[in-house]
Amino acid sequence: MKFKFSYIAFSILWIGATSCSKDFLDRRPRDLIIEEDAYGSQSGIEALTVQLYNDMLLEDFSYQVAEEAGFMSTVTDEAVRSYTWGAGVINGTVLGNWFGSWDYAKIRRVNSFIEKIPSATVSDDLKSRFLAEARFIRAFHYFQLVKRYGGVPLLTKTQQYAFGEDVSGLFVDRSKEDEIYTFIAEEIDAIKNDLPTDAPAADINRINRYTALALKSRAMLYAASIAKYGQVQINGLVGIPATKAESYWRSSLTASGEIMDAQAYTLYDSDGDKVINFQNLFLKENNSEIIYEKVYRTPDVGHNYDFYNAPQSFKVDYGCATNPTLDLVEEYEYVDGTSGELKVTDAQGNPILYSNPADLFKNKDPRLMATVMLPFSSWQGGILEIRRGVIKDGAKITAENLTTGYPEASATFKLVGKDGPLTTADPTKTGFYVKKSMDPGKRVNYGESVAPWVVFRYGEILLNHAEAAYELGQNQLALADINAIRQRAGIAPKQSISLNEIRHERKVELAFENHRLWDLRRWRTATTVLNNTQLHALYPWLVWEEGKQPGAMKYIFEKVNAPKNTRTFPEKLYYEPVPQGATPYIQNPLY
Repeated sequence: MKFKFSYIAFSILWIGATSCSKDFLDRRPRDLIIEEDAYGSQSGIEALTVQLYNDMLLEDFSYQVAEEAGFMSTVTDEAVRSYTWGAGVINGTVLGNWFGSWDYAKIRRVNSFIEKIPSATVSDDLKSRFLAEARFIRAFHYFQLVKRYGGVPLLTKTQQYAFGEDVSGLFVDRSKEDEIYTFIAEEIDAIKNDLPTDAPAADINRINRYTALALKSRAMLYAASIAKYGQVQINGLVGIPATKAESYWRSSLTASGEIMDAQAYTLYDSDGDKVINFQNLFLKENNSEIIYEKVYRTPDVGHNYDFYNAPQSFKVDYGCATNPTLDLVEEYEYVDGTSGELKVTDAQGNPILYSNPADLFKNKDPRLMATVMLPFSSWQGGILEIRRGVIKDGAKITAENLTTGYPEASATFKLVGKDGPLTTADPTKTGFYVKKSMDPGKRVNYGESVAPWVVFRYGEILLNHAEAAYELGQNQLALADINAIRQRAGIAPKQSISLNEIRHERKVELAFENHRLWDLRRWRTATTVLNNTQLHALYPWLVWEEGKQPGAMKYIFEKVNAPKNTRTFPEKLYYEPVPQGATPYIQNPLY
């Protein structure tokens, strides 16, 4: 007798009489049953579906690419890692396979579900809904694979293996990269009309028709970029023929347009203060802009983003991990649309004295203040004191700790601000801390953060639409999209548009949402942008005046190299190395 592998048990989630008032994904394990029995009831099928949702690699707050608290932004030009331990890994030579996700067990689970749902004892309408969700999740898995590896084995049926059989018979060759993107598009087209356009409160965090279209919008944008800017290699296992770029741009444009035309979502613009408004976009669940997000509920399900990223004097324990770069800060324009370069010197090159250090950032794009914690800004009822040291009679006086006083060692006033910056230890290395998605009201311990992770939002759809439209020569359409984003942000509209300006808008609008690395990879610009690139910091210095209290003294600002923080991106890292098993796959170029 041959025994076949299968998933024979799973955590089923108790769904009682009050389940209709709960969020679909807010379930807790209560019992174990045989998988086959689950298809005999709606509650059992829902339990299986929750498992499929949990399998999705959302690249959320818990997604770390190297070392503990090694967030994806810290391997781009958005931020540097504060911790000196592990920094050699992140800031050294990139070896590849940081972002890998070769997990076919999850695809097997989806395929098994897809095969069994037609015989489930629920209504045909429910079967269609569950089947559509599962096919979306499978398409999402393949998108996460293809953007990492290019062409991968395309499995749409469960493989059966009996003990004693030759496993080589299960080997499936890699499909071409173009074939995987085509599969994703075809799956979305096949299922989108089986997904609802609206849902009761209990289903608010489930996949709907617009979630599916948002995936298509993003995935087809990636495919088009790779076709236009990439190179076909190893017979199409990586790369897409340039002749297919236009069709992919159009596919992305159409998917984005369907979402826009439905008017089911709008740019979040409910708060009068533009800074607070953009900040709340990432704190308020299911606001008008959110197409799909991951929600958290403590004490059962929380994340650690606040714990790892809190400023030095506001942290519970770790803190400080992600330090936005000066390079990113200066990408944010002034509200009149002029260059965002900070004015630290006058026309003669002399340092500008600021009585109020916050004036350096006056009239900057409000998204900056909602995304990045700036020196001497307010936070959780206190002030972010960022000062590198004192300048007296033209000489810089500093320390590599937060405790040295001035002018005497025991003085209350400290040379370095309570939040840094330092070139060693934990406090910020750049003069900034990350703010987007951070809780502004309280200190948050390990595992207790509840800010939702935004997977798809309307702002991204407008940016996708703009990029695809511009690449297709529809400049006025692209301009309208970009100006809608800028109007919500509170900055001047543009009169014309270029591809670089569209890419700039993506960088500032989507900062710290884990888009930047993938954008640089699909545009094939990472080898330039991150080619032995030195990133930068901003150091505030107090100009000492005898006889005055420090609070009455002025500040100057110095732009410096971020200590021990450069970026290197070899060409091979446009794709991850393909895992090699007993029957090896064709390896990606340069590995």
